[in-house]
Amino acid sequence: MRHRSPPISPAGLWIFGYGSLMWEPGFEYVRAERARVTGWHRRMSMIATTSYGWSSRPGLAAGLHPGGTVEGVAFLLTEAQAADALPALSRREWAYLAAMVPARLAGGDRVSALTYLAHPTNGRFRTAQPRGDFLRRLNTGLGRKGRAADYVRLSADALTRHGVRHSDLHALLPHITGRT
Repeated sequence: MRHRSPPISPAGLWIFGYGSLMWEPGFEYVRAERARVTGWHRRMSMIATTSYGWSSRPGLAAGLHPGGTVEGVAFLLTEAQAADALPALSRREWAYLAAMVPARLAGGDRVSALTYLAHPTNGRFRTAQPRGDFLRRLNTGLGRKGRAADYVRLSADALTRHGVRHSDLHALLPHITGRT
C-alpha cells in the first residue's frame, strides 16, 4: 500500500512508534521521547507471515485499533530526515494505514505525529484470536526479521527504557516460553 506524504512543518515531523519502530526505527532522528496517544490501543493483532513469522510458522506484530490509549516513542525528524525516511517507512509499513494522530509527549507538549494503524480492510489484522492460537503464534512465530516473542520482548524493553514499566506488552512477557 502506498502512503501519501504527511504534512511536514518547518519544525520537522513527529513519528509515533508503538512496536518495532520503538527499538528499530530505521531512520535518523533529532529526538526520541515517550509519548501517549489517546483514542487508540495497541494489540498484537497482525498475523505476520514474512517479518516475524512465515506462512508455515505465523507470528504476531502490533497494530493500533480504535479506543483506549497507547504509550510508545515519538521521534522528531528534520525535514531532510523525513524526506529520507518516508519512502522506506511506506515500504516497511505497507500493511498499515498511515495517519496523523495527536500525541502527548512525556514533557507535556502536544504534537501531531505520523503513525501506522491496523488497516480495517487488511485481512492480516485479527482483533480476536483464540487464546491457544495467539500463544502459539507468540511463541513459535519465526520470520526473516526474527521471532515474534523477541518482537514483544524488545518492544517492552524499549518502553521500559522510556520509563513505561507496565503495559500490554509487559503483560505478555510471562506468557513467552523458551526459545523455539
